[in-house]
Amino acid sequence: MVIPLIIKEEKRQKYFLVTFLIIVLITFLILWQGFFKKGKIVPVVEVLAPREIKINFEVLEKPALKELKLLEKISPFEETIGMENPFLSY
Repeated sequence: MVIPLIIKEEKRQKYFLVTFLIIVLITFLILWQGFFKKGKIVPVVEVLAPREIKINFEVLEKPALKELKLLEKISPFEETIGMENPFLSY
């Protein structure tokens, strides 16, 4: 019974070792691609030149806009709002 347990432990250690080496290899490749490989830098986003903004003030001179009236001022609410203690039941 002791021998099969030892064999299972050795297989498990081999799988862990292989997995660890694969992780180290992937990490090395990512670092090599990102830091050590010299190559052409490709811009991700192109910056567009700002366009000139033109405001047409003639629109404000239309008769339909001149006929508009201002709204009346709304008076504030005069009654008390809510309960004195909102955590009490009704």
